[in-house]
Formats: sequence, structure tokens, C-alpha cells
Amino acid sequence: MATIIIGILIACYAVFVIRKKVKDVKAGKFCSCGCDSCPSKCHTK
Repeated sequence: MATIIIGILIACYAVFVIRKKVKDVKAGKFCSCGCDSCPSKCHTK
């Protein structure tokens, strides 16, 4: 029974993380530092 509860908690957390990541990408908060015109500070030229 404890294994099922732990599995459900892990699955819920995974869904939360994935939904947050998708939401951030759609909001433009995701930067992979692959664009030359990106205003992000991760570029060191």
C-alpha cells in the first residue's frame, strides 16, 4: 500500500513539474542560450 501512495506522489510531482515547464516556455521564460539575438545574460561574446 505504501508503494502505491509513493508512486502516486511521484507521478503528481512529475505532472506538476512538466506543466510548470510548459507554462514557462509559453510565457517566454525559457532560454536555451542558442539564439544570437537573445537578450539573456548567458551569452558571453
